[in-house]
Amino acid sequence: MDTRESKARLRELLQQARRDMSVEETHRENSALIAHAAALLRSLSPADTAVAAYSPLAGEPGGKLLLDALHGEASSLLLPVSLPGGQLDWARYEGRLALTPGALGIAEPTGERLGADALKFCSIVFVPALAVSPRGIRLGKGGGFYDRALSALRDADNPPRTAVLLYNGEIRDDVPAEDHDMPVDLAITPTGVRTFR
Repeated sequence: MDTRESKARLRELLQQARRDMSVEETHRENSALIAHAAALLRSLSPADTAVAAYSPLAGEPGGKLLLDALHGEASSLLLPVSLPGGQLDWARYEGRLALTPGALGIAEPTGERLGADALKFCSIVFVPALAVSPRGIRLGKGGGFYDRALSALRDADNPPRTAVLLYNGEIRDDVPAEDHDMPVDLAITPTGVRTFR
């Protein structure tokens, strides 16, 4: 089995495991994730609290309360806007009423677009993931949007730290890696924050 097939099989396994979580377990883990993410932002200096995140889909870590919790702690919260060719633009989160379904059915902000370079002014970028390896290799959903966005930050003078939100058991030794996979700096799980580099 090649790496792409291994990734596809692991994605199916992880997505099914998320669907199998009980409502109570999901609520408990989301509450803990949000608490740890908010504490991380509170640990930053006020000048460093511009962050970027994503709109969680049903079943994704953080749930419906994530964006408002991050927005309450951040000086500015950016969310992605999907563009053709697997590219991302960014716009400020200004509340749930200022979101609309984007091209991929994911809630996106309707405000002014700030361009791909807006990430360079963030201190942390919260990136969606299904799992991460103990070395920080992220397994996404396979579209490559975030790998492209993060690769553009590699040569920045002071790139933002990258963090994934994961449920318990999603830091795994069996996450396959390809050359284009961008590692992340942190994983936030219900048990706390883990630093990879």
